[in-house]
Amino acid sequence: MSALLRIASLHSRTSLLSTASATNRLSLATVLPPRTRTWITHTFSTSLPSAQAIVKKPLSKKIAIPKDPYKLSEKIVKFSKNGKLDDAVNLVLATPKSRQSEVVWNHLIQESSKLGKASQSWQLLSDMKKRGFEPNERTYTILLNALAINTSSPNSVPRAMTLYQEMKDSEDTPPTRTHINALLKVCARKPDHGALQKVYGEMPKSGPNAPDVVTFNILINSFAREGGDKGFEMAWKVWGDCLEAKTRRPDEVNLDEALVDAILLACREAKSSAYIKRGYRLVESLYGLSLSVPGSGGPPTISATDKTISPSKALGLGTILKKDTIQPRTVELLLSICTKLKDYGKAERYMDLIRETYPSFTPDSQLLSSLMHLQITTKEYQKAIETWDEINRLNLQHTPATFKQGLDASLKARNWEKTSEMYTEMRRQIKKNKSFDMRYHRPINPIVHQQDAWTLVSTLKCAVKTKHIPEAVEILRETHWTKVVQSSRYPRANADMAELAVKIYTSALKALKFPKTIDGSDSPPPHVSTPETYQLENELQGAKNLQLRLKDALTRHDEEMDRKEAEEMEEIKNRRAQRYSSEPVARHGEEMEEIKNRRAQRYSSEPVARGDFEKKEERRSSRSEISRGDARNVTLATAPRKPSRVGVVRSDEREWKSRKSVGGVGSRIGAGSGASTRTRMSRSQGQSQRQSQSQSQSQSQRGVPFGDAFHVSKAFTRSVF
Repeated sequence: MSALLRIASLHSRTSLLSTASATNRLSLATVLPPRTRTWITHTFSTSLPSAQAIVKKPLSKKIAIPKDPYKLSEKIVKFSKNGKLDDAVNLVLATPKSRQSEVVWNHLIQESSKLGKASQSWQLLSDMKKRGFEPNERTYTILLNALAINTSSPNSVPRAMTLYQEMKDSEDTPPTRTHINALLKVCARKPDHGALQKVYGEMPKSGPNAPDVVTFNILINSFAREGGDKGFEMAWKVWGDCLEAKTRRPDEVNLDEALVDAILLACREAKSSAYIKRGYRLVESLYGLSLSVPGSGGPPTISATDKTISPSKALGLGTILKKDTIQPRTVELLLSICTKLKDYGKAERYMDLIRETYPSFTPDSQLLSSLMHLQITTKEYQKAIETWDEINRLNLQHTPATFKQGLDASLKARNWEKTSEMYTEMRRQIKKNKSFDMRYHRPINPIVHQQDAWTLVSTLKCAVKTKHIPEAVEILRETHWTKVVQSSRYPRANADMAELAVKIYTSALKALKFPKTIDGSDSPPPHVSTPETYQLENELQGAKNLQLRLKDALTRHDEEMDRKEAEEMEEIKNRRAQRYSSEPVARHGEEMEEIKNRRAQRYSSEPVARGDFEKKEERRSSRSEISRGDARNVTLATAPRKPSRVGVVRSDEREWKSRKSVGGVGSRIGAGSGASTRTRMSRSQGQSQRQSQSQSQSQSQRGVPFGDAFHVSKAFTRSVF
């Protein structure tokens, strides 16, 4: 009885503890702030939150449940556009199963993915399966595209590979080329080049799942963003595969501007000048833009077999992309290639040729930014400022790059009025775009939504150079520069910012403590410290402390960059060493040794085994002890190698030829030694007789019969001459 009571009390205490722990977990979940709960929901992991079903909440009485799945899908899209995705989820969960369909759940998952809520998309997929709706091809496409948007998660590539494998194992929804491209997009945006190459290697060369233009575009862009010669070589290999697919499937693979821009980007990001210059050849081949003067020879001709550099000539398609106009992105990449190679004159000639070839060509903000950078490099600062004004004249949208180049040109031109105008316009756009959420909406051109250290340094430098110290102090306080330098995007600009702040505060404090009189002399310092002076002193001290920390951060950044550069140089050396490795040389040496041994066996009277050096030395020593008279007859029979015929054999050959011209070698040598009998025996016995004669020569140093020597020398002479 007591034992039963102890068990009952233990059970009650366990239940109380479990209830208390559940209450604590509930209280912690309710105490968590909304931002933290949102962050936990949006994390992309295989933990419990992503596997839990969405909690059903009561639906508002104002929302009516549609009776048609089509109307329900329209309502989901409408709620999502108005920022009421939670209401759309509650509406679907409250709708009876008979009024739902796969299309409804696909719309709900898609709208959730557009807002970057990857975990919620997976929860909706789980609820979709629980309600008896199986995912179709459209569902998998939406989920893969959602993973491509949320590549910041460490599990994006494994989840995408799991989905792809699930489709491959399924008989109802086999993967199509659209799914493979979506999977490649996930791997490319991560980036995970190992998984990217694996998936691409498994694609067939022909058929419905063969690579298309979208596939090649994803691959080349991904490798081009990696940069360097390694990224260029991988991108160029895919470019060759694209042209090969164009020859095999001309109706399915069509070269477009986006694909050419991708390979031009790879050329621009390469380090080798030979790789970068291939961009010129591509533009000349595909667009017909050639700077060669008629009759002057022009650039070196390219063979038609090199289809990767000159695809138009190899494929016989003429200027493939020559249309009414050219894309500004292509021109921008071409100008950046010229700038990287320091071909500034060529860049200007290209711009004149493009305006002449395409009269309706209209530049965009990015192209004009590259043009400004080119003009600043050639020290044409006033032209760069005029190009910045052209952006306003064409009603184009300014980007961070246009402000960066414009402020840099105004600084080098010492034009404070233009600098002040650009800075004011930049601050106006920052306030305008402050509420723009960059996570969920990605504009085509970058917008100015926050202050960066680079443009701020250019503005303050111009203020210091033109002695506008009060304006510089006002800019420092307005932009909250101590928060701007917290970003690690521009470490060198951050250090320059702190140095400029110290200089500006020092100059402002000096001007306040020692104001200039009318005659230009310094007035005596005031006896009472003003609030402005006290504020400047505190700001100066904070700037000095921040300057030390930013200098240390810059030093660490430079060391890291030097380390990466050394690793890249070591990798380049290793690739070159592999290209010119000693292994082929060693293999070549082994092959030559084998050829020599074969020749020795072919020309030797006694077959010599490979590596049998003792027998060779024996023959050489026995040969040296033979008398001169016998050596004349034995030399040709015993010399197994070609070099042995250079010195001694040459005299014996002349003697043998002279004897032949007089009356025949056999009659003269055979006289007096019984050679005719041995000759007939040797002719009948063939090769066995010659081998026995050579063995007798190696055993005895002298007394070689003339007839035997004649037949051995005659056989060797026939094989050589």
